[in-house]
Amino acid sequence: MKKYIFLFAILLASCDAPVDEPKGSGFWAGGEGDEKFINASDDYTDTFKEWLEAHNEKDIDKVLSYETDDVILDLPDGTVVKGKDAHRQGLENYFSMDPNLNLFWAMPYVGVINGEAWIIAGSVENFTTEEGQQSRLLMVDAQFKEDKISRIIFYEKARPSQD
Repeated sequence: MKKYIFLFAILLASCDAPVDEPKGSGFWAGGEGDEKFINASDDYTDTFKEWLEAHNEKDIDKVLSYETDDVILDLPDGTVVKGKDAHRQGLENYFSMDPNLNLFWAMPYVGVINGEAWIIAGSVENFTTEEGQQSRLLMVDAQFKEDKISRIIFYEKARPSQD
Protein backbone atom coordinates (compact mmCIF):
# COMPACT_ATOMS: atom_id res chain seq x y z
CA MET A 1 0.00 0.00 0.00
CA LYS A 2 2.88 2.36 0.79
CA LYS A 3 4.19 1.86 -2.77
CA TYR A 4 0.84 2.93 -4.23
CA ILE A 5 0.71 6.06 -2.05
CA PHE A 6 4.28 6.89 -3.05
CA LEU A 7 3.52 6.36 -6.76
CA PHE A 8 0.33 8.41 -6.48
CA ALA A 9 2.29 11.24 -4.81
CA ILE A 10 4.89 11.16 -7.60
CA LEU A 11 2.15 11.18 -10.22
CA LEU A 12 0.47 14.22 -8.65
CA ALA A 13 3.74 16.08 -8.28
CA SER A 14 4.62 15.51 -11.94
CA CYS A 15 1.33 16.86 -13.30
CA ASP A 16 1.54 20.30 -14.82
CA ALA A 17 -1.22 22.62 -13.78
CA PRO A 18 -2.65 24.64 -16.65
CA VAL A 19 -1.19 28.13 -16.81
CA ASP A 20 -3.30 30.96 -18.10
CA GLU A 21 -1.51 33.40 -20.34
CA PRO A 22 -1.76 36.97 -19.09
CA LYS A 23 -4.75 38.60 -20.71
CA GLY A 24 -3.75 42.17 -19.98
CA SER A 25 -5.81 45.31 -20.07
CA GLY A 26 -6.08 48.53 -22.02
CA PHE A 27 -5.47 48.61 -25.74
CA TRP A 28 -3.29 49.99 -28.49
CA ALA A 29 -4.84 49.76 -31.92
CA GLY A 30 -1.69 50.96 -33.71
CA GLY A 31 -0.50 47.54 -34.88
CA GLU A 32 -1.79 44.17 -35.90
CA GLY A 33 -4.46 43.19 -33.42
CA ASP A 34 -5.35 45.13 -30.34
CA GLU A 35 -2.40 45.12 -27.96
CA LYS A 36 -3.04 44.59 -24.25
CA PHE A 37 -0.65 45.41 -21.42
CA ILE A 38 0.47 43.90 -18.13
CA ASN A 39 2.76 45.21 -15.39
CA ALA A 40 6.45 44.95 -16.24
CA SER A 41 9.46 44.46 -14.01
CA ASP A 42 10.50 47.21 -11.62
CA ASP A 43 13.95 46.88 -13.18
CA TYR A 44 12.60 49.37 -15.72
CA THR A 45 11.51 51.65 -12.89
CA ASP A 46 14.98 51.45 -11.37
CA THR A 47 16.63 52.28 -14.70
CA PHE A 48 14.30 55.23 -15.20
CA LYS A 49 14.99 56.53 -11.68
CA GLU A 50 18.74 56.29 -12.27
CA TRP A 51 18.37 58.09 -15.62
CA LEU A 52 16.41 60.87 -13.91
CA GLU A 53 18.94 61.13 -11.07
CA ALA A 54 21.74 61.47 -13.63
CA HIS A 55 19.90 64.59 -14.86
CA ASN A 56 19.86 65.98 -11.32
CA GLU A 57 23.60 65.30 -11.08
CA LYS A 58 24.06 67.16 -14.42
CA ASP A 59 26.11 64.18 -15.65
CA ILE A 60 25.64 64.05 -19.42
CA ASP A 61 27.67 60.88 -19.95
CA LYS A 62 25.71 59.08 -17.25
CA VAL A 63 22.37 60.21 -18.74
CA LEU A 64 23.41 58.95 -22.17
CA SER A 65 24.64 55.62 -20.74
CA TYR A 66 21.01 54.67 -20.04
CA GLU A 67 19.95 55.30 -23.66
CA THR A 68 20.28 53.43 -26.94
CA ASP A 69 22.49 55.07 -29.59
CA ASP A 70 19.44 55.86 -31.71
CA VAL A 71 17.32 57.26 -28.86
CA ILE A 72 14.44 59.53 -29.89
CA LEU A 73 13.04 62.26 -27.63
CA ASP A 74 9.71 63.90 -28.43
CA LEU A 75 9.71 67.17 -26.49
CA PRO A 76 6.54 68.99 -25.37
CA ASP A 77 7.07 71.84 -27.86
CA GLY A 78 7.08 69.42 -30.82
CA THR A 79 10.87 69.24 -31.18
CA VAL A 80 12.18 65.77 -31.96
CA VAL A 81 15.73 64.94 -30.86
CA LYS A 82 17.30 61.95 -32.63
CA GLY A 83 20.38 60.15 -31.37
CA LYS A 84 22.80 60.51 -28.48
CA ASP A 85 24.87 63.25 -30.14
CA ALA A 86 21.84 65.50 -30.58
CA HIS A 87 20.69 64.69 -27.06
CA ARG A 88 24.14 65.60 -25.70
CA GLN A 89 23.83 69.07 -27.29
CA GLY A 90 20.33 69.50 -25.89
CA LEU A 91 21.45 68.49 -22.41
CA GLU A 92 24.23 71.08 -22.44
CA ASN A 93 21.58 73.79 -22.99
CA TYR A 94 19.08 72.19 -20.60
CA PHE A 95 21.57 71.95 -17.72
CA SER A 96 22.22 75.70 -17.97
CA MET A 97 18.72 76.14 -16.44
CA ASP A 98 19.84 74.17 -13.34
CA PRO A 99 16.93 71.71 -13.55
CA ASN A 100 15.89 69.44 -10.71
CA LEU A 101 13.50 66.55 -11.36
CA ASN A 102 11.47 64.93 -8.60
CA LEU A 103 9.77 61.69 -9.63
CA PHE A 104 6.43 61.22 -7.90
CA TRP A 105 5.07 58.12 -9.64
CA ALA A 106 5.94 55.51 -12.24
CA MET A 107 4.35 52.42 -13.74
CA PRO A 108 6.27 50.01 -15.99
CA TYR A 109 4.25 47.95 -18.44
CA VAL A 110 4.81 45.50 -21.28
CA GLY A 111 2.75 44.53 -24.32
CA VAL A 112 1.29 41.03 -24.21
CA ILE A 113 1.48 40.56 -28.01
CA ASN A 114 4.63 42.44 -29.05
CA GLY A 115 6.55 42.42 -25.75
CA GLU A 116 7.49 46.11 -25.92
CA ALA A 117 8.42 47.48 -22.50
CA TRP A 118 7.44 51.01 -21.50
CA ILE A 119 7.14 53.14 -18.40
CA ILE A 120 4.76 55.99 -17.76
CA ALA A 121 5.92 58.39 -15.09
CA GLY A 122 5.26 61.78 -13.57
CA SER A 123 7.71 64.24 -12.09
CA VAL A 124 7.92 67.81 -10.93
CA GLU A 125 10.61 69.80 -12.71
CA ASN A 126 12.05 72.93 -11.14
CA PHE A 127 14.36 75.13 -13.20
CA THR A 128 15.63 78.70 -13.52
CA THR A 129 14.96 81.12 -16.38
CA GLU A 130 15.50 84.84 -16.83
CA GLU A 131 12.10 85.29 -15.16
CA GLY A 132 13.28 83.39 -12.09
CA GLN A 133 12.43 80.01 -10.59
CA GLN A 134 9.91 78.02 -12.65
CA SER A 135 8.11 74.75 -12.06
CA ARG A 136 6.14 72.37 -14.26
CA LEU A 137 4.71 68.88 -14.17
CA LEU A 138 6.20 66.42 -16.65
CA MET A 139 4.60 63.21 -17.79
CA VAL A 140 6.77 60.76 -19.68
CA ASP A 141 6.19 57.66 -21.76
CA ALA A 142 9.54 55.93 -22.21
CA GLN A 143 10.17 52.82 -24.28
CA PHE A 144 12.93 50.33 -23.50
CA LYS A 145 14.94 48.18 -25.89
CA GLU A 146 17.59 45.82 -24.58
CA ASP A 147 17.15 47.35 -21.10
CA LYS A 148 17.99 50.88 -22.30
CA ILE A 149 15.71 53.83 -22.97
CA SER A 150 15.06 54.05 -26.71
CA ARG A 151 12.25 56.58 -26.97
CA ILE A 152 10.92 59.24 -24.64
CA ILE A 153 7.72 61.18 -25.15
CA PHE A 154 7.35 64.21 -22.86
CA TYR A 155 4.13 66.02 -21.96
CA GLU A 156 4.11 69.09 -19.74
CA LYS A 157 1.71 71.13 -17.67
CA ALA A 158 2.53 74.42 -16.03
CA ARG A 159 1.99 74.31 -12.29
CA PRO A 160 -0.51 76.77 -10.89
CA SER A 161 1.03 79.67 -9.03
CA GLN A 162 1.22 79.30 -5.26
CA ASP A 163 -0.01 82.87 -4.63
